[in-house]
Amino acid sequence: MTRRLVVSRVFLWVVLAFLPISVAAQQLEIHYINVSWGGSVLVKGPNGTTVLLEAGNTGRGTGRVVPYLQSIGIMPANGLDYTFAGHQHCDHLGGLDEVIQAGYNVHTKNYYNGSSTTSTCVTGWNSAAATTTAGAPISVPVGTQIDLGNGARLTVVARNGSIIGGGSVSVSNENDRSIAILIQYGGFDYLWASDMGGGSIDESCTGRSTSQIDVESFVVQAISPGGAFPLISSGGIDVLNVNHHGSESSTNKNWMNLSQPAVAVISTGAGQSSGFELPRIDVVEHVLLAQATACITVPPALVLQTEEGAPAGTQTSFAGFSVGNVKITTDGVSTFTVSADGAVTQGPNEVAAAGLPRTIALDDVAAPPDTTPPVISNVQATGITASGATITWTTDEASDSVVEYGPTTSYGSSVSNATNVTSHSIPLSGLSGNTLYHYRVKSTDAAGNAATSVDHSFQTGGSTNYVPTATTILVGSLASGSFSNLATNNESYYQVNSTTSGTPRITDWYASATISEAPAAVSRLITTYNGDYSRNSTTQTLYLFNWSTATWTQIDSSTVGQTDVTITNTQNAPANFISATGEIRLRVRGSRSSSQSFIARGDFVRFTVESAGSSISRLGLKNDLLASRRLLEE
Repeated sequence: MTRRLVVSRVFLWVVLAFLPISVAAQQLEIHYINVSWGGSVLVKGPNGTTVLLEAGNTGRGTGRVVPYLQSIGIMPANGLDYTFAGHQHCDHLGGLDEVIQAGYNVHTKNYYNGSSTTSTCVTGWNSAAATTTAGAPISVPVGTQIDLGNGARLTVVARNGSIIGGGSVSVSNENDRSIAILIQYGGFDYLWASDMGGGSIDESCTGRSTSQIDVESFVVQAISPGGAFPLISSGGIDVLNVNHHGSESSTNKNWMNLSQPAVAVISTGAGQSSGFELPRIDVVEHVLLAQATACITVPPALVLQTEEGAPAGTQTSFAGFSVGNVKITTDGVSTFTVSADGAVTQGPNEVAAAGLPRTIALDDVAAPPDTTPPVISNVQATGITASGATITWTTDEASDSVVEYGPTTSYGSSVSNATNVTSHSIPLSGLSGNTLYHYRVKSTDAAGNAATSVDHSFQTGGSTNYVPTATTILVGSLASGSFSNLATNNESYYQVNSTTSGTPRITDWYASATISEAPAAVSRLITTYNGDYSRNSTTQTLYLFNWSTATWTQIDSSTVGQTDVTITNTQNAPANFISATGEIRLRVRGSRSSSQSFIARGDFVRFTVESAGSSISRLGLKNDLLASRRLLEE
């Protein structure tokens, strides 16, 4: 062996010796310890902080938890920083005193749920905890956070019915009193809640039924977007603890749908009481594997369990993978990795069948910054009249809407809408008739990337006003004036006497004008009438004559008195109200139910005729796409 080779190998071993320490220092680790029937999870933060969530039943602390801790390098001399008893049942805290008695000092806190439930397991745990530096167990306050290092944190989101954000649920079952914990590191989220219940809110859909109440829904809703204390994103979490060993009392539709886990882990195994038959089909298949499609609206999770439940029965599920001790690691950046050791004592070792180890993308991976502007296309001017137009266009992503317009390419006016959409529509009003307008559109996306179209143009339509050239009385008699009095709004009236007998008393007359435009060329007809009556509370009804049907079409009905009232009506499809020779008729009918005669006084009639404008044909679509492409290239 040459000296160079020796030196190279020495250097390589030095690098390898130090590299795992550097990488491990940035890793969050979650270990499911296979304690058979029961629960035990060890959390190790990026800074080395250790949290032991329960330690299985009596005998499992000594037989399973302590050997596992030592196998991953956590020795009695290291001790533990925190312990949690999720609730006061032996299959969860029975082994905690044994861990302490094996020489593991607890440095900071021993936490429990604040329940008054007691047993020999609880007494043993309390006595052992009192000998540690942390002292006797204390009820953990909701909202408590534990710094796990490098931005990772553990947050207590529920305990004994109290929920983060101020909510609460009245609980009496010890399982429902369970502590719930959310662990987050960068984009990684893990939710654990011991034996918390989910009630029977989805029994008709999933088949799961329980006497426990629904606490799960209130907890997961509180920490979801829009909740009282939102901590997770709309994408949910990455790893879900399946509460109560996959019992039908837990893991309801809300716990699944809002958490949307990629992986769900069940602590279960041999040693359960006859008839438990956990985990249940109604939970694993129907909820976690999303087979109850009527109420489970998220994709199925990868379901792992420490081992098979026993004794089994007709309701036991075997759909989850039995894999022994489970290890979850992540740097919180983009992925997390799930592995298992296959140390199964009940059922087959299904590590290979589960495809472990498996690396999975985090649901909250931050997207790269958006630097791409919207692509504008299909810019059009539609509905062009003498005084207005509507500008429409589309973008390939949601963005706001701006139209700049004016008689030259300097524009000078603008209209905008801040709502982010992909189909844009901006109305323009107050335009001048028979005028060429230039316009361009702009759209800016939520990231501030802006795009601008090329110049487009349109020609507004014409607008001509006509006053009556004749009047005709249908009912009543002329009191004074002629059609010329209707040309100006100046209180110089065309007056008609009502009938003098019968009820109701009526005036009925119409004014007509002849326009020069052909009916088909008229895009809009605006009729304006101003007048009053010699007595109050007169019912006035206005009509336009429909030449295609030879009938009168009502356009307004109002109560009018001795003060002039102006009525304006717009017809956007006016061709039927213009005769072939260009005549338009406006009828004014007055009616009073009393026996008192009255006078109808018309002051002003105007017919405004607008012709349609036009969009100037050009290669706008192609030019807009080219402009967008240039922005992308820049």
